[in-house]
Amino acid sequence: MRYVKTLTTAEITALNEIMRNSSVFRVRRRAHVILLSARKYKIDDLANIFDVDRDTVTDWIKRWEVSGIEGLTDVERSIKL
Repeated sequence: MRYVKTLTTAEITALNEIMRNSSVFRVRRRAHVILLSARKYKIDDLANIFDVDRDTVTDWIKRWEVSGIEGLTDVERSIKL
């Protein structure tokens, strides 16, 4: 099983604040996933709850582990014409 590392009190507070108040839905959802992962929700369960692919949940967790709060924001993508 893969879960996020144990969150600090400050991280939990920040994630709860983001989950409740961010103007960006995707960022709120990612913060919620990180909080639930810390509570030992399995990746497959999170994928079902949030109706996304399990690889997407895994990617969100990896981004959190590498970049913290900044990892919750959208990655800028190049536009293919």
